Amino acid sequence: MKPEFLLAPEIAYLNHGSFGACPRTVFEAYQDYQRELELEPVNFLQRHFPEKMQLARVKLADFLHCHADQVTFVRNATYGMNLVARSLPIGNGDTILTTDHEYGAVDRMWEALCSETGAKLKRVQIPLPVECSQDLIDAIVEQIDSSVRVLTFSHITSASSLRFPVEELVNVAAKAGIISVIDGAHAPGQVPLNLDRLNADFYVGNCHKWLLSPKGAAFVHTAARWTDQIRPPIVSWGNISKGTSSLLLENEWQGTADISATIAVADAIAFLESHHWFDKVIPDCSRLLQKATKDLLEITAQHEIYGSEELRAPQMASLMLPQGDFANLHAQLFEEYQVEIPVFATSYGNLFRVSLQAYNTEDDVLRLCSALKDLL
Repeated sequence: MKPEFLLAPEIAYLNHGSFGACPRTVFEAYQDYQRELELEPVNFLQRHFPEKMQLARVKLADFLHCHADQVTFVRNATYGMNLVARSLPIGNGDTILTTDHEYGAVDRMWEALCSETGAKLKRVQIPLPVECSQDLIDAIVEQIDSSVRVLTFSHITSASSLRFPVEELVNVAAKAGIISVIDGAHAPGQVPLNLDRLNADFYVGNCHKWLLSPKGAAFVHTAARWTDQIRPPIVSWGNISKGTSSLLLENEWQGTADISATIAVADAIAFLESHHWFDKVIPDCSRLLQKATKDLLEITAQHEIYGSEELRAPQMASLMLPQGDFANLHAQLFEEYQVEIPVFATSYGNLFRVSLQAYNTEDDVLRLCSALKDLL
């Protein structure tokens, strides 16, 4: 699959989780849309905007197994989480319950919202390693009290690559009368989703990571009861969408913007489907990731952070580093070995993350292993 992507061949790119990578054919479709936009901007952005967006939205809704009127496009998951957060009925005395494994920008957003509203942000500590999903559930349930208004967590965490038990946690929130907000930045295209069945209040996801769209495409899905209560952080003209809810009428049209990446989401989904992604590509990546994890654990001499298979993401894994100063490890790996991986400093120690996509080969992993042997 490597020739299907535009990535520089000399780089061992093991960092799909950070910014994704777009297939060549999807990128070409994206550029075609951009040319169409420049040939006749009014035609593209006004006359044909509603049907172009609706076609992409229906294709995405089919992929997510949800109703097209309950999902709207946004530029990225962080923007989508802000869209949700600033539409919630939160006030003084309320608690936002989250974990200490959340994405930094989103965690900062909740802090800002709490400082403005008088609400309290409470982070459940999830020490590493984690033995099983029930440990995650129990740790969160123990912190729920009558003040908790919102339960928010990642489907797959960014730094630690933990796969949270989303169905069980949504049920916990629903039974307690708590609003559930899921940051699914890393899930669409990596794990199968059925948002109708999940029935979370809010699910936010990226299209430009594992779903392989061009950069600048993400979505917000809301339960039916919330579709008329969503207001954008930036108020624009709106009212151009083919939808009927405020979710669409207030958010889909945001003035002059290049919507080519959004429209290309349909092309990205078609690419996944034509290559049997969930049946063939992801299982192949998972097998390579399992072997890589075993080899890397021998090099680092550290314990694995996942106590059971249910905690693993199919294409992402994070590993502990020994004690030491690893502030320059990311730069060293890239500059000296042309290996691209992220390194995270967390309260539980230093982690590095390996993300494997269809373009990766065993040679990419061997180069990482060789580099870490040298540097450690």
